[in-house]
Amino acid sequence: MPLSILCDEHISHLIIGGLERLGIDAISIQRAGLRTSGDPLILVAARQLERVIYTYDDDFLQLNSEGIPHLGILYHHSRKYSIGQAISAVALACQVLAMEEMRNRVEYL
Repeated sequence: MPLSILCDEHISHLIIGGLERLGIDAISIQRAGLRTSGDPLILVAARQLERVIYTYDDDFLQLNSEGIPHLGILYHHSRKYSIGQAISAVALACQVLAMEEMRNRVEYL
């Protein structure tokens, strides 16, 4: 099954739009109705929505290290990529990774 993505609140709408134009199932936290939710609740909601979280928030790495279950985290540092490079990196991850292999995994882009 291809990746479905829940984009953290700091991910630019330009990146989300670019992913959608490529046919990638990506929604923002705001669109999912999670705008004021804390990171632990976002992990729970992502599981319920059957989505991988795309973020550059280190707090998700901490939650992962604490063993909190999730369906996967795509992580990159915000200053490492331009918008186009971020879209390309996520698109590539979506081409080569499946939901089944992302469970409780962090993929560093």
